[in-house]
Amino acid sequence: MVSVSNKETQPADIPTSTEDVRPLFEQGLQKMSVDDYPAALLLFEQILDIKSDIPNVWEKTSLVLQKLGRYDEAIATNTKAMELYQTGAKALAVDISQGWTALQWATAGDSSFFHQRYDEAIAAYNTALRLQADLPDVLYNKGVALVNLGHYAQAIAAYDAALKLQPDLHKAFNNKGLALVKLEAYEQAIAAYDAALSLKPDLHQTLNNKGLALVKLKRYEAAIAAYDAALSLKPDKYSTLYNKGLALAKLNCYQDAIAAYDAALSLKPNLQDALYHKGISLAALGRHQDATLVYDDSLAINPGLYDELYCKSEALYELGRYQDALAACDATLALHPNEHKARCLKGQVLHKLGRYQAAIALYDTLLATHPDNPTALCSKGQSLFKLGRFNQAIAVYDTVLNLEPSNRDALYSKGVALANLGRYESAITAYDTLLTHQPNDSKTLHRKSTALQALDRHSEAKAVQNASVSINLAFKNESSAPDF
Repeated sequence: MVSVSNKETQPADIPTSTEDVRPLFEQGLQKMSVDDYPAALLLFEQILDIKSDIPNVWEKTSLVLQKLGRYDEAIATNTKAMELYQTGAKALAVDISQGWTALQWATAGDSSFFHQRYDEAIAAYNTALRLQADLPDVLYNKGVALVNLGHYAQAIAAYDAALKLQPDLHKAFNNKGLALVKLEAYEQAIAAYDAALSLKPDLHQTLNNKGLALVKLKRYEAAIAAYDAALSLKPDKYSTLYNKGLALAKLNCYQDAIAAYDAALSLKPNLQDALYHKGISLAALGRHQDATLVYDDSLAINPGLYDELYCKSEALYELGRYQDALAACDATLALHPNEHKARCLKGQVLHKLGRYQAAIALYDTLLATHPDNPTALCSKGQSLFKLGRFNQAIAVYDTVLNLEPSNRDALYSKGVALANLGRYESAITAYDTLLTHQPNDSKTLHRKSTALQALDRHSEAKAVQNASVSINLAFKNESSAPDF
């Protein structure tokens, strides 16, 4: 219970009910309206001695204590008010419309805002503005409250009204930019940020916000320049370093992105988003072992992260650690059993482990809900192929080609399956279709040469094979065709 020194003796007739304390509350509010905060505090304390579960009495007590410079007590009483509001305790309602100035209504709005009662705050701000229209800070605060309610267009109007009164109110330009981003008006948001920066160039958070808007427009170089400007002002801002890393990764500058993530992590080691995206950049560089270690660091902080588990599964798959990849897939699916991407990867792992029937069963389960998934269909075809069920595999590849006529994996694999059935002409047709899209595919040229050789078309076969060898030497066999 809060107290003041030299507290006056309370009246002999002490009120005992909510109705009885209402006049005391009204008197306290009136004392606040004339800035007589010591008297207001005495009245509010009398109420709380009688009935201590009225949240807005605690709230007003906190506000009075702030005005008196007693900040620790103000925080404690405000905490009590918030606890009571959260339990649904009933506020004491009184008519305080008489005698309040615009600034008093603005203060009441600030108090309601602080307790996240944004509708109530906006109503108080509107009353203040009806009494006195030239209050730019009140308009600004109204805009912030409107943003918290998701009313972005109305918030922008409030910020504009504030800026009309005070054109150098840089925080209104910044927050207008934030609201415009919510409306996906990124060019206008950048203009608002630039207006703020023209008034105050050292706004590192505004520079960061500008970078985020530029990323939305895929202007990654400009975003990085904005982040660098922000970091020149505040080099220890981990969120800006992280955002810079994301932009660098979009430009495929993975090594630089990793450096940015590491800088962010040096400031905040448990920044899981930075760990996750660092792992993605490492994987993009082919450093899958390093990526798994980073994912493990993130999972040590929170084992229930689906994205990290899935990406770890992918990295283990790329490393050929199929048993470990299978365990990671199972951990991923334990979190989201119906996630088709993870189920598809598990099927590919089972295929690599030679468990073709299990892989097919898993693909069939996936395809029952996602029948048009080309990756799952192609993978099912590969497992059917491994079991020697070539006609079934071809039927699956045809399903893929009905969806995506130029699907590389399906055309190549169909050709190989047809060749295994001795249907060399049909195989060559499949290879030729693929070669119209990718004429320098050395593996497909080699397969076509083999089919031509089987048809005794030796001179054609030799010419095609020579082309395959030349391409192989030039491109170091960068083909990604499936291996059988």
